[in-house]
Amino acid sequence: MKKIFFIILLASFAFVSCNDDLLNKKPLDQFSESDVWKDGALADGFILNIYGSVVRDMYANQQTDGWTDNSVVQDNGTALGLQQGSVSNEWDMGWNQYSKIRKCNLAIQKLTGNTSILPEKRDALIGEARLLRAMIYYDLVKKFGGVMLVDKVLTPNDSLQIPRSSETDVYSFIDDDIDEAAKLLPATAPQGRLTKAAAYALYTDVGLQQGNYDKVIAAASEIEKMSFTLDPNYKNIFNSFTGSTTSPEVIFLYETGQEKTTYLGTRMFWYVPNVENGTKLRADAVPQLNDAFLCWPGYWPSQELVDAYLFNEGGNAVQHKGIEFQGKPSRLMWKNRDLRFEQSIVRDSAMLKNSILTFRRGGNMHWTSNPLSTWGMPKTGYIFRKWMYENDFIYCDNKVTWAEPLWRLGKIYLNKAEAYGRKGEIENAVEYMNKTRTTHGGLPALVTTDAAEFWKYYKIERRVELMQENDRYWSLIRWAKAEKANSIQELDGYKLHGLDMNFDGLVNVIECPFTGQMRFDMPKRLLFPVPAWEVKANIKLVQNPGWE
Repeated sequence: MKKIFFIILLASFAFVSCNDDLLNKKPLDQFSESDVWKDGALADGFILNIYGSVVRDMYANQQTDGWTDNSVVQDNGTALGLQQGSVSNEWDMGWNQYSKIRKCNLAIQKLTGNTSILPEKRDALIGEARLLRAMIYYDLVKKFGGVMLVDKVLTPNDSLQIPRSSETDVYSFIDDDIDEAAKLLPATAPQGRLTKAAAYALYTDVGLQQGNYDKVIAAASEIEKMSFTLDPNYKNIFNSFTGSTTSPEVIFLYETGQEKTTYLGTRMFWYVPNVENGTKLRADAVPQLNDAFLCWPGYWPSQELVDAYLFNEGGNAVQHKGIEFQGKPSRLMWKNRDLRFEQSIVRDSAMLKNSILTFRRGGNMHWTSNPLSTWGMPKTGYIFRKWMYENDFIYCDNKVTWAEPLWRLGKIYLNKAEAYGRKGEIENAVEYMNKTRTTHGGLPALVTTDAAEFWKYYKIERRVELMQENDRYWSLIRWAKAEKANSIQELDGYKLHGLDMNFDGLVNVIECPFTGQMRFDMPKRLLFPVPAWEVKANIKLVQNPGWE
């Protein structure tokens, strides 16, 4: 056990400043377990190690929108499989997170009642460990339903043949952790550290998924008492390190320094084409590029996503789908739209960095404009702009200081709107939905008391507001469960669409030739399978229905 502990401890020092005195105390291989839990700085380093494995690896840079109708996917086996329904119980969708849970349990055990560390510091560290454990279990319960609950450090004498607890019991366990974390965590903390607001933010997510709407409303109300405000510039929240780290809307974010991160380690790596002037771009493509775009693209915006951005017509927000513009000049599709459209998606004849991008045939971003291969070229007539640091050189090996907001006020407002909607309090639901719709979208407020109209526009609003923020897939699952649906039409029975315009820029919406049929088997796919090898290794595990 001591050897394992030393490995964990040594890894934690990667997160601790080289200026700290703790590095001058003794050689690293001489720190014992008792040393760590007697020293606030060493205990802090241990907790920061857990941050790395939970926040960085489970919450930041997640691409679950690529499992949905928001994206046409390229060269990504998991996302393509999920879109096309080829999942099996030989897949690992993240079941075994128990080494991370063990670290949380160890910290909680060693810090509880600890008199060697100042109480304020000790309590904050326990709060972080409790909330990080809740984050792990929340990720698990969304994916698998009931899982094995482990709330202590297991010893060699403990049986590892642990049965799955019920989904209800797992949510109850998460609730208890969040409750305790909210009591112990500080109101403010250094950037990237969990606070009371982060605990309440997680509460709103958890409450929606489990159907505890009063809890969502109460937790959101606690956040509203704090100093967060909607950022009037939606793009500012996502498209630069400075914007993300200074936005008044951000509740909790993941950030990493330039010395550790390139484009390859961020969301941007998956959205930037692989094309440049010269050997990779046709000499007759119009116009030639002023920038080199060299990443490893995996996701392109679908026409279905673009269709969700409403038009502002005479003081009314209305939806027009791309097919309605078939054969007409494409410029008509871009006029008077939700402000988030141009801030989130690059369309034909728009600027990205210093280049005008043209997605039509003969343009610089059509999939036929690379004479060597269609690989690396946009496949739908669009590129994601959201999360793009345009002021940095767009190249996969470029160093970049990166920040990714994981919870922000806009999402809290939408969570509260949904909770009110499920309770049938439509007037309150509309009020909270309108906050992001008007401030970020620049759209007229929705005025209605009709539940069906609210849900129609709420689902559109959530889709565009939280696009590429690891929300769409889980929202579609949640809505299907809450509405007792027999299918999820957005994920089943059709091919995603894109644009294939001629050189004159006339709209031509087509089934994208680079994607397959969407398929989502109900109710089987509401949960992922427990990996088959885990079931074989633990005779007390029961497989999810339909995955045997």
